[in-house]
Amino acid sequence: MFLDALITLSTAQAVTVTAPSSSIYDVTGAGSGNAPSMISGVTSSGNALIGFDIGAGDGIATPQVYFDVTTSFVSGGGATLQLQVQAAPDNGSNAPGTYVTIDETDALSVAQLTSTASFILKIPPVPKSTFGEAQPRFYRVNYVVGTSTFSAGNISANIVLNPTTATKIQNYPSNYVA
Repeated sequence: MFLDALITLSTAQAVTVTAPSSSIYDVTGAGSGNAPSMISGVTSSGNALIGFDIGAGDGIATPQVYFDVTTSFVSGGGATLQLQVQAAPDNGSNAPGTYVTIDETDALSVAQLTSTASFILKIPPVPKSTFGEAQPRFYRVNYVVGTSTFSAGNISANIVLNPTTATKIQNYPSNYVA
């Protein structure tokens, strides 16, 4: 499994209360607030329809979000954590519109959120849209904390193809030769 900084949504992000990922993925590569260099399709109001259904994959591999707990979660009040994958269209100003949850886990307990834990959520294809409807341009994850709060706990999230489930990822320093 390869990790790419451009599609990393969280890197050891501390999660104590409900919060979105520290980064978002813009399918155009321009970044939130920036107009992409190439635009195709314009609505009657003049706004560009920019987006891409990454859940369709390439027919062989479909993108998934790989979550890796980097620091065990701790809660005195029995907090739970739900992991969500969310997508949003361009709002017409090159920023995310309303995010919609497209996949999520059940509530995970503290016992499930140890530093050896990893979770995978598939990015499902967007339901067939009507002509003129915007496709998602922005993707993020959302961490929903329930019941109580966490006093500690960090998690990383990456969009990947063919994630490994055999072992926890070993992070090597740059230019490491194995």
